[in-house]
Amino acid sequence: MNEDWKSQQIREAEAALERALANVEQVLARADEMNRELPEARLSQEQIERIEQQVRRGEAPEAVVELQRRIDEGELSWQDVLEGRALHDETVQAAFAAGVPTMRQAKDMIDEGHEIDEIIAHDPNRPPTE
Repeated sequence: MNEDWKSQQIREAEAALERALANVEQVLARADEMNRELPEARLSQEQIERIEQQVRRGEAPEAVVELQRRIDEGELSWQDVLEGRALHDETVQAAFAAGVPTMRQAKDMIDEGHEIDEIIAHDPNRPPTE
């Protein structure tokens, strides 16, 4: 096919597009490779039961309590949440958003050089020690 009609600007744009597409393919290939390297995210029945016990003892934010209610009613499962199938659900988003301030506080404490035991002790969601 004769491409003499293309200006230098069009040729440069095509070359830039080809480089960008090659870069996208490399990034996607690396993402696929990294995804294959990740362990499968699964909760054991024991872990699920511990989460549910904490929620029922009142050791969870209200948004997590609402999420547990929906799980109890069969609308969702903890595996749906963990595996990302429920990621766009507003209840799931609210449950995770409730923990963001605590995660920010922990990160700030890490950045300030605090020891891990001190960071854990400052977790507002941690049950009081007797």
